Amino acid sequence: MLDPKSVSAAIQGLQRFKNANKYKRLVEFVRAAWPIIEGGNQYKHNWHIDAICEHLEAVSRGEISNLLINIPPGCMKSLIVSVCWPAWEWKDNPELRYLGAAYAEQLSIRDAMKTRLLVESEWYQTLWPNVKMLEGSNTKLKYETTKHGWRMSTSVGGRGTGEHMDRKIVDDPLNAKEAESEAERQQALDWFDLTLTSRGASRDAKTVVVMQRLHEKDLSGHIMAKTEFRDDWVHLMLPMRFEENRRCSTRLGFVDPRKKEGELLWPSLFDEKKVSKLEAGLGEYGVAGQLMQRPAPIGGGLLKTKCFKLWPKDEPLPDLLFVLQSYDCATSEKTINDPTACTVWGVFEIGGKRNALLLDCWSEHLNYPQLRTRVIDDWLAKYGGRMTRGIPQMLHPPRGVDLVIVEEKSAGISLIQDIRRANVAAIPYNPGRSDKVSRAVQASPILELGSLWLLESSIEPGKPITWARKFVHELELFPAAAHDDFTDSWSQAMIYLRDKALLMLPEAPEQVQHEVDYHAQKHSNPYAI
Repeated sequence: MLDPKSVSAAIQGLQRFKNANKYKRLVEFVRAAWPIIEGGNQYKHNWHIDAICEHLEAVSRGEISNLLINIPPGCMKSLIVSVCWPAWEWKDNPELRYLGAAYAEQLSIRDAMKTRLLVESEWYQTLWPNVKMLEGSNTKLKYETTKHGWRMSTSVGGRGTGEHMDRKIVDDPLNAKEAESEAERQQALDWFDLTLTSRGASRDAKTVVVMQRLHEKDLSGHIMAKTEFRDDWVHLMLPMRFEENRRCSTRLGFVDPRKKEGELLWPSLFDEKKVSKLEAGLGEYGVAGQLMQRPAPIGGGLLKTKCFKLWPKDEPLPDLLFVLQSYDCATSEKTINDPTACTVWGVFEIGGKRNALLLDCWSEHLNYPQLRTRVIDDWLAKYGGRMTRGIPQMLHPPRGVDLVIVEEKSAGISLIQDIRRANVAAIPYNPGRSDKVSRAVQASPILELGSLWLLESSIEPGKPITWARKFVHELELFPAAAHDDFTDSWSQAMIYLRDKALLMLPEAPEQVQHEVDYHAQKHSNPYAI
């Protein structure tokens, strides 16, 4: 005769198995866990939650070793990745070890405590009583299961990376308020490359980075720039508003399901009114990075690159009145620094208005002898009279370079002295106390007037010539670009041409003119800002 207690236990075990079986998928686990960790807040499901969960499940199965998720704030990224996913994996594998890191330790502690709250809840323990916390391991920074799994919290650059883990979760490695700080960004990159990347190798540790884009050279940009990125990483990128030319697809078969340009990511929670309010508060750069997951607005943020005009590929070049070569010299030849950059501008008139055409540009890491030789060779160039780098023929005689301008810093100081000895007409550019951004701000009105031109590609009509695209891309991302050498070369050229009246800005209204201290300007350095 069967023991009633045994029968009851068997029935309960079967029922528990059936109930637990409902949560084979992470998304169902998240839905059920929501009221435990979020209290009375209403759960609103959306397709992006399915997408995140499916990619995390692929990490759990070993199909993905490294996952990068870019998504706007407030879209459950931390709750899914840092809170629910470890608890979901533990129900079947309580021996797994997790390291959670954020830009501030208290943030990773917050999510770890929510995971523990979830695991110790009545709902979780009823379904998965095999997952127990080890007595005496109840600390904020680290706690363990009875199966020797653990969860450790740290900050970017902080403790705990000497441990051997199975999962490395990096959730918001950079504070949005500090994204413009090169030192803060570099600290995160160094910690990731030199410390975190090598940890857990003996346990085949998987890495998940989840964050909003804040700068071209933030951790996401750093990861995507690696040569092995396409093979070793899966990138799930979900902007707040849909952009057809940036539609996300991954090797799991996921494709962003939105169809209409500008369609919202999560309209049941972030409707048009809320998103518009967010956009107004964040400004162009905040919207581009935190909401749209690209580090600069389309067409340029500070510098409106959409204002560049294209000189038609079939049109002869205009008669050049003045040719200026502008150099921003690198502080060293090391490839980790900004390279030396050169832009060449030809001034011409059209419709009675002065304009400037980009005749050439390049950026390279050169040692000093190479730089000196390159500058002298460029000085000897003629522009407009022959097919050079795709430049079409012009009706007028070619023109040589009238002037070379070099920023008066580091290698530039020695360069000016050397090339003058070689009879190159060169002058120093002294930016004074103005930083890169303020110089770009001063040059931006010239661009916005529609006075600057790029050559049209003969291969891809409607686009700039190939060699000019890197220049345009850098200006578009400035000041969030990885490099700013082209921007510096451009801004000093524009300021010189403006100050010498080779390019004219509209006259200020009379009442504004009266406020200008012309006497003070008269005695100032004409090349200082």
